[in-house]
Amino acid sequence: MALSPRLELKLSQSLVMTPQLQQAIKLLQYSNIDLVNFVTEELEKNPLLERGDTRENPSENDAQRQKNNDNPVTEAAQPSADDYLKQDPITASANDAPLDTNFDNDFNNDSPTDNAPSQASGDLGVNAKSMMGGGGSFDQPGDSLDQRLSDEISLQDELLNQLNMLSCSVQDKIIIQYLIGALDESGYLCEEVEAIAEHFGTDVHEIEAALSIAQAFEPVGVFARDLSECLKLQQRENDRLDPAMCLLLDNLDILAKRDYNKLMRICKVDAEDLKDMVSEIQALNPKPGMAFGGSVVQTVIPDVYIRKSPKGTWLVELNNDTLPKVLLNNSYFSEVKKITTQKKDKEYLADCMASANWLVKALDQRARTILKVSSELVKHQADFFEKGIKYLKPLNLRTIAEAIEMHESTVSRVTANKYIATNRGTFEMKYFFTTAIASMNSEQGHSSEAVKHQIRTLIDNEDPKKILSDDKLVITLKSEGIDIARRTVAKYREAMNISSSIQRRREKNSRL
Repeated sequence: MALSPRLELKLSQSLVMTPQLQQAIKLLQYSNIDLVNFVTEELEKNPLLERGDTRENPSENDAQRQKNNDNPVTEAAQPSADDYLKQDPITASANDAPLDTNFDNDFNNDSPTDNAPSQASGDLGVNAKSMMGGGGSFDQPGDSLDQRLSDEISLQDELLNQLNMLSCSVQDKIIIQYLIGALDESGYLCEEVEAIAEHFGTDVHEIEAALSIAQAFEPVGVFARDLSECLKLQQRENDRLDPAMCLLLDNLDILAKRDYNKLMRICKVDAEDLKDMVSEIQALNPKPGMAFGGSVVQTVIPDVYIRKSPKGTWLVELNNDTLPKVLLNNSYFSEVKKITTQKKDKEYLADCMASANWLVKALDQRARTILKVSSELVKHQADFFEKGIKYLKPLNLRTIAEAIEMHESTVSRVTANKYIATNRGTFEMKYFFTTAIASMNSEQGHSSEAVKHQIRTLIDNEDPKKILSDDKLVITLKSEGIDIARRTVAKYREAMNISSSIQRRREKNSRL
């Protein structure tokens, strides 16, 4: 067959990942903090978007504009978010109900009680008052948590104050000031002395001399390079750093294993002296820097609340505070459209309108998808909320995806970086998806988290004279219907930072 150029018509289907479609997919896996940051950037770029009005007494014009903004989809020619979402098989199966769909409000202010009658676990009352358009704004009244916290002096500030009152050479002060900046929140020096000496272009002995001066600062134990040195500094201050104590502090790893016979040989002391030395160590502070104020820990804010109604049904509600309220200013769009004459300006205005329209729809779709996945999750794990972790069922993403007719990757994105507040605490959504351990009594398996909890319970309640080895744990679990291997028990035990049976026997039977 001869090769020659020719024209052909070919018909095919393909999925085009537009930038907006890619961003809509990313929105699903955003945490509440990332979502707020993303929406804030969009508000700064798009003049047609605005935050929800939170003023107590808006004027009549503002009220009318608010009414207009509650119906943002007015331009038929503008592409909507559904046009983009429906192109993606990952997100197209989400609930495509219109934005003005009314939901029954089953929530009330009555807190659920443990004595509430229990009904069918699958009967869910879903409150969707927190959907897009009804969520909280960015500027919430009242002070935030970090604003309500009292001002605390940090460890670095305290050490700098002591440095300012110190009489030493300028060179030592400069080095100590650098050392202060190299401390972690516990008061330990994070950098090697050799690296610091190279930084200053000086000898290691100069750094060691300045470090010795700094180690006399309060609280005693700061500027230590490891736990042993930290405890030595405190014992030196207490005038209790004798040779035997030095040997004991040099062998903290042996002390952690509770091998007291070996410690008595190393320190050359009897059992009574070793007992006194260990008691002194236990009275010391292993993290002296923690006594001062540090950075404010970011509190986990749940995306979903699950509560029990007085009727015994589980109620699923989105957290209003994590859903920024975004409005489309149709009035401003109409005014600007009338005076826009340049083609370039018209194109820019049309792009802003399409982007704003997409954002409102995409945020609404995200909220509905989270609510849908959460509701199905509660149906499958109702026994956990009723009875505790022992009744946590094995669950995978495919089970939820098939139940709500979505793609498995969509469920994965929805459960990523999301937290759910329950009657048993706040958990990451990924927590409820666990592998299955075979059951000996039924076809339904046991959740790996439930098995871990059972192992921890058995170890916590074991007799100090009859420590349970991994083999004995396997026998006990099999007697309860859990078919598990010894290596799996060892893996779960190590994952929970539980020591071996030999180590636990030393810890529980140690008599000094």
